[in-house]
Amino acid sequence: MKEEQLFDGFEITELLHKYITGQKLPSWDREFLEDWIEESESNRAIFQQLLDQHRLASDLVELKKSGATTEAELAKFNKILDKPGSMGIWLKLMSAAAILFTISISLWLYKHYQSDKILPTEVATATLSGDVLPGTDKATLTFEDGQVINLSGNKKAIKIDEQGTTYLDGTAISPIRLQFATLTTPRKGQYKVTLSDGTKVWLNAESSLKYPTTFTGKDRYVELQGEGYFEVAHDKAKPFIVASNGQQVKVLGTRFNINSYPNEPTVRTTLISGRVELMSSRDKSTVILDPGQQAKLVNAGFAVNPVDTEPYTAWTANEFQFKGTTLQEVLRQVERWYDVEVDYSNIPIVKVNGTISREKKLSSVLYALEKITDLQITLSKGRRIEIKR
Repeated sequence: MKEEQLFDGFEITELLHKYITGQKLPSWDREFLEDWIEESESNRAIFQQLLDQHRLASDLVELKKSGATTEAELAKFNKILDKPGSMGIWLKLMSAAAILFTISISLWLYKHYQSDKILPTEVATATLSGDVLPGTDKATLTFEDGQVINLSGNKKAIKIDEQGTTYLDGTAISPIRLQFATLTTPRKGQYKVTLSDGTKVWLNAESSLKYPTTFTGKDRYVELQGEGYFEVAHDKAKPFIVASNGQQVKVLGTRFNINSYPNEPTVRTTLISGRVELMSSRDKSTVILDPGQQAKLVNAGFAVNPVDTEPYTAWTANEFQFKGTTLQEVLRQVERWYDVEVDYSNIPIVKVNGTISREKKLSSVLYALEKITDLQITLSKGRRIEIKR
């Protein structure tokens, strides 16, 4: 079970409890609850049943107060469902019970496997003076001849072929001409490009990719700043080379991720499939990576270790995925995706495990982080995040 289900379920259970018991909800809590209700027909049906069936609402409140074990919770809901009532209503209520049971199971699994931090019994609420929407698909395309094009709206990617540079639906952007182009994403932005050789590149927030509109030399050379995920088209005669912040990655055809942000402690290259050769720009030392390995660029060359590659590519599926990730690194990702600033002066050493959708508002992300760190996280009107123990 994904931790994202845990976070969503825990939040909704808490908010439903507050709503049913008549507690006043802050604006960000109301917005989160409204978003959840509008997310699907089943959510709306469950919410309506909780409103219409006062008896079930009372049982939910009692369950919240009881502090019972998972087995007892399940037995309690089974008892509720065994009572007489119309089949249509009880089918919907069974859906609600299943969700609550899933939440309790998720909590048990999380506590069992989370060795760094156990979810606190009393959960603090993120104190927000406003909310921040997540990033979107947007970028700037700058050509060598000086042409600058803003890419946004509902078009999420571009491609380069014999027709020139176009959106994926064929809408023209620029006619074919041999020159360099730079695709740049801002904070709160991401974008995808298919290069002239068929190679696909995903750019994360606050990143750039410089490339030729047509590869004409003995190799396919591009320059990356920030973070990019590559699916390189195979061409044995023309190696694909990515230069990024003190290193070069040389491949023939493969899938890999490079994180080379200047504010990260090291450049990380994570190989998903195929093989790559890395070379340090400083001392020309090289290393070969196999699938499932990650190289970190250090002063003396590269440190190579086996890793679970999923957390390093989850952003391409619009997810934050953390597995033993330091809170500092988590917050750097939040900074780039939501265009906020973080006060790092009072952040303790805490490891974070969890998966959260990058499509959620900032309040939801901070709410989840509060639960697994037992810290108070505030966002000022100046879009500055502060941490309190």
